[in-house]
Amino acid sequence: MNAVIALCHFCEAHGPCAIFCTQTLRDTKIEDLVNLEQPQQPGQKTCSACNYTLGRNNNNAIYSKDTESGATFVSTKVATLQEVANLVKQAAVRSLSCEINTNKDGDGDGGFVFFGDSTRGHILSHTFRVSDLQARGYYQLFSIIVLMKDKYFLLNTKPFLAEHLRKISAELQVGAQRTKAAEELNYSARQRRLSGAQFLMPTPRSLLELTGEENVFAQLHAHFAWILLAGSRFLTEHITFGNLPWLPPQSSGRPPAQRLTYNSSTLPMIQMYEDDPEQEGFFSLRHIKKVLHKDDFATVCYCALTGVKIIVRGAPERTVLFMMCLKKLLPDPMHNLMRIDAQHQHSISSEYKIISVSNDIAVPIASSSVFRIDFLEKHVNGNDIVSVKWPGELPRKRKYFSSYALITVTSSCQSFTVPDLLVKLLKAVKAVEEKTFTELVLNKQTKVLIEEWKNKVICLNQAKSGSVQAKLKKVLGVQPQDQPLINYWSTHLP
Repeated sequence: MNAVIALCHFCEAHGPCAIFCTQTLRDTKIEDLVNLEQPQQPGQKTCSACNYTLGRNNNNAIYSKDTESGATFVSTKVATLQEVANLVKQAAVRSLSCEINTNKDGDGDGGFVFFGDSTRGHILSHTFRVSDLQARGYYQLFSIIVLMKDKYFLLNTKPFLAEHLRKISAELQVGAQRTKAAEELNYSARQRRLSGAQFLMPTPRSLLELTGEENVFAQLHAHFAWILLAGSRFLTEHITFGNLPWLPPQSSGRPPAQRLTYNSSTLPMIQMYEDDPEQEGFFSLRHIKKVLHKDDFATVCYCALTGVKIIVRGAPERTVLFMMCLKKLLPDPMHNLMRIDAQHQHSISSEYKIISVSNDIAVPIASSSVFRIDFLEKHVNGNDIVSVKWPGELPRKRKYFSSYALITVTSSCQSFTVPDLLVKLLKAVKAVEEKTFTELVLNKQTKVLIEEWKNKVICLNQAKSGSVQAKLKKVLGVQPQDQPLINYWSTHLP
C-alpha cells in the first residue's frame, strides 16, 4: 500500500508533531537512509518525548523486508523523503488540533476523521488519549494518521484501517494504564493534592516511559508495516453503473486455492516446482517457446486462452514442467480444468481442457477442437523433440506475430485480430529475449495480465442485460477479437 503511517503526539513543550513514521520504499536503497547521521539542527527539540531513540543502540531507523513482494518498510522519527516529511508535519498539526472527532466513544477517545486534498494528500486520522500522571489533565493526546495520494483507495480501506488502528491505540493505552497504576501505588492522588507539590510541571515523557515497554517502537513498526502490506492485498474493487443489485457479497477471507488435478505419482515433481522459489524463473512462458517452434508457441497460447483442448503426450518427467508453464495461461479458479499425468482414457473425454498423458494411453487424433503435442523419444543436444498437430488455424485475417514482429494482414473483408491478452503476452516474451527484463519479471507480468482479464470477465458476468454489458465492454476496453476468450472464461469464473 503506497502510504505513510505516522504516530503523532501533542508535546506540552513544543506542540503537535509526528514522532514515528513508517513508509514503503522500493526504489531507494535502504543503506543510503539508515546509515545517514541526523545532523543537529538549530532549535532542535530536546525534551524526552520528542528526542528519543528507537532502540538500545541509538538506532535512527527500524526496517524490515517482505521477501515475497520485495517491499522494504522503514520506520524513522521523521519521514525519510523531505517532501513526504513536510506533508506528514502538516497532517500531524491538523490531526491534533482542528481535525478531531467530537463524537467521543466510551473510552473518551475520538473516532476517525478524513481530511486533506490532492495537493497535501488525503489523511485518515485516529486521535486517542494516553494516561500520564505528570501531564496536564493526567493524559497526553496522541494520533495515528494514514496519509496517501489515492483518495478513493483510502476511503475503501477505511473499515480495515479503523479496525487495526483501534487495536494499536488500545494496546498503547493498556500499557500506559499499567504504568499509571504502578505510580499511584507509590503516590496516590490524595497525597498529591494534600502535599501541594508541583506535579503538573510541563515535563513531557516519551512513549517508552509512558507504556513501560522497552520495545514499543519495534512493536509499532511491526504493526504499521503489516498494515501497509495487508492493505494492498485485501482490497477488492467492483465496477458498477448506477445502483445495480447484482454485486457479489464482500468476503473477509480469501477464496480457497484451486489446485491442479494430478496423479499421486506425479505429486513430488509438482511440489518441487511449486515449493521451490528458485524454480520460479525457470517455468515461465519462455520455456514453452523453447520446446515449440515460434508459430506453434503463439498457437498453443491461443488454444489455452480460448478453450481448445490441449493434449500433451509423453513421459511425466518430460511433460510436467511443460504443464506447469501452461498453467500460467489460466487464472487460479480455472486450474481445475487441467489434468496432469492422466491414467485413464475417460479423462480425455471429460471436461478437462489441458491434459497430459503417458505414451501408453490412446488419445484422439488432432482436430479443430483438439491440439496435440507429442514428446518424442529422441533428444538433440539435450532438448526435447516434439510433434505438434492441429488442423485448425488462428483467425486468418488478423494481426499475428512472426518472429514476434507485429505484422498486419488485411484483405477486402473486415479484419480480425487475436485476443488482446495474447498480444501482450507475446510482447512480454519478446522483451525477455531482447534482455529487456528477466524471466522472473515475465512471470509477474504474466500473472498481472491474467488477473486483469479475470477481473474483466467477472465484471461482465455480473451484468445481466445486454446494454449494461455493452457499456462495461466499452469501459474495460474489450474488443470483438476478445470474445472467444470471454466465452470460455465466463463459464468457469463467478
